[in-house]
Amino acid sequence: MSFPWQTLALNPLTAFGLILALGVLGGQIAKRIAHLPSVTGYILTGLIIGPSGLGLIQHDILSEASLFSDLALGLALFELGRRVDLSWLNRERTLLLTSLITSTLLFTGLFGLLLAFKLQYAPAALLAAAGVSSSAPILLEITRETHAEGQVTERLLATAGLNGLFSLVAFGLALSYSHFASAADVESVFLRPSWLVLGSAALGLIAGLVAIRLNAWLSGRQREAQWVLLFAMIALVVGLAEQMAMMPAMALLVFGLATRNLQSGNTLTDPTLLARSSFFFVAFFVASGAQLVPSELVRIWPLALAFVLLRGVLAMLPWSVAARSNGLTSKRGALLGLALTPMGSGTQALMLLAPSTLLSSQSSMLMPATLAVLCILELIGPLTSRFALQQAGETHE
Repeated sequence: MSFPWQTLALNPLTAFGLILALGVLGGQIAKRIAHLPSVTGYILTGLIIGPSGLGLIQHDILSEASLFSDLALGLALFELGRRVDLSWLNRERTLLLTSLITSTLLFTGLFGLLLAFKLQYAPAALLAAAGVSSSAPILLEITRETHAEGQVTERLLATAGLNGLFSLVAFGLALSYSHFASAADVESVFLRPSWLVLGSAALGLIAGLVAIRLNAWLSGRQREAQWVLLFAMIALVVGLAEQMAMMPAMALLVFGLATRNLQSGNTLTDPTLLARSSFFFVAFFVASGAQLVPSELVRIWPLALAFVLLRGVLAMLPWSVAARSNGLTSKRGALLGLALTPMGSGTQALMLLAPSTLLSSQSSMLMPATLAVLCILELIGPLTSRFALQQAGETHE
């Protein structure tokens, strides 16, 4: 079914204004009337006005507005990387071990499930790697909106950062295997994945060192200049990673991690960074919702539902078992695992899986399966995370 407004040629600025205005209205309706997280309202707004809904925003507009989405994702990943405190993890080694076990279980379990649904090894490994990660923008927005703080929240964000790093490394290895299975050349099998993982990590580390030096030169009294510098460095890392065919997600996580853990790095922070950049996040969530394709969910819902359920169980199980070793009750440990439900938001997951399009002969089910899974997780993820933090008694709405 076509609508008259689908023939309108919106320029990027008009489209961005429309996305922001409708997104804010949708978020407020969800929050005030339906008592849902604002994030859910943003995503539903995108789904309604996007190509799968009314078609007010088409794919070409989403592509042109991707700059704003990329910046929002960059800000969220940088902030998530800053939540990984290596000195704290050195004291809380059980948390590090639990995160590693959770990531390993998630990858192994999801990989086996996808094979059972007849996906080939390479696409199954790529989607399983994506399934290990949790959505940085959704988790940060939920904790900000609910003013969540406490043991569960602190461990949740650190775990999400660690899982993200594991996910990206697993993706690089999966990509290496996929090229090997396709009888590709040596460069594709070894050098390309190494460039994706190690090159991205090196870019993030260098960015962290440069940002710390420049921040120290500006001194603590130049807060506005320091904020602009931080934002500029995040944009620069995103742009360079994309230009050099790296993984922006890996570079940004390492960038944030470096600025938290290197000497004098703690001075490079701004508690209002996410609040000041809220318009980027609204655009990001609306664009993510617009990229959802419910038709794929209708077509392969058994796979998507099994993926979501298994992922939830495997995330909760290790944290429930190891709860007391991590200073939590069994219930709060299970709630922490439940709060990890949001998977990498649409843009992030699609960026992550983009190189797999090179494997067209193997990936016919990869993108449909990804879109079907995201269609569930982007809608229920904010709800489950808020519910888990509320039940843990750490929200102050």
